[in-house]
Amino acid sequence: MRLERFVKAKYKFTIQNPKSKIQNPNMPNNITSPNIGCAAWGWREVEIPEYFRQISNQGIRSVEVNAHPQAPKHLLDNADDESVSKIATWAQEAGVDIICIAGRNNFTIPEEAALEKEIQRVERFVDIAQQLGAKFVRLLSGDHRNDHILADVFPRLHYAFNRIGDYAEARGIKITIENHGGPTATGQRVARIMEGIKSPAVGVNYDPANFLNQGTDPLMALRYILPWVNYSHWKDVRWANGSPQFCAFGEGEIVWQPIIQELLNAGYQGYWVVEYEEPSDVEHGTKESVNNLCQMLGM
Repeated sequence: MRLERFVKAKYKFTIQNPKSKIQNPNMPNNITSPNIGCAAWGWREVEIPEYFRQISNQGIRSVEVNAHPQAPKHLLDNADDESVSKIATWAQEAGVDIICIAGRNNFTIPEEAALEKEIQRVERFVDIAQQLGAKFVRLLSGDHRNDHILADVFPRLHYAFNRIGDYAEARGIKITIENHGGPTATGQRVARIMEGIKSPAVGVNYDPANFLNQGTDPLMALRYILPWVNYSHWKDVRWANGSPQFCAFGEGEIVWQPIIQELLNAGYQGYWVVEYEEPSDVEHGTKESVNNLCQMLGM
């Protein structure tokens, strides 16, 4: 069964006509402009000063910065202190605040020595966040394209995230694990990871569109992971040529009101970070996403 038919059959209440307009459900909240942020991934082909300038021109104050080899125009994970200081200066000049370092990692590595090396590499993300005054480091589980997850993967994830959580907590930084397929493809899997992490510095970056892209209902997934959500990404999913594709928030097929209401009812007070992933029109896509999100939130 095609993914589109599977998801629509199983999760009818999360699918709507992609052309339908977002409706303001008059949700009470205390969300302010600094709570609205911009994810870095879609801006990976834009030099940092220009990225900051364009985001500031859109009235967005809170931004992420990429820190991994697939985004060399931002920061590499081994960036020296001088490079990091330049980014701090550019942020100040543009009038934006760096809220999160978006790293890339793989904590599913089976070899003990290699996993230790990976943990040490990720510690550098925490150091960068501390230097830039960012509150969060966004991480992944790793092995995100593998849907067959062996049981021994979870103890490795528990070990690695507890280690990096302790390192981050000592420096006043929070870790947020993004649901990104593989070990984090479902709410149950994410909950299984979090139940083995004792560090209070580690939480979940809730990305509803990533869940739906994996064939998981984002509202049901949220109910499994709600106690741990400390950060969030907002984009949408539409179907084209028989497969799911990410698009601007509010322009796809997810019904957002019950998802957002669930977060607000739980007292979520974190960032609402729009993530438009396509570099070719990222400025326009980000603007549309922010406008739609603010309308949904009643801002």
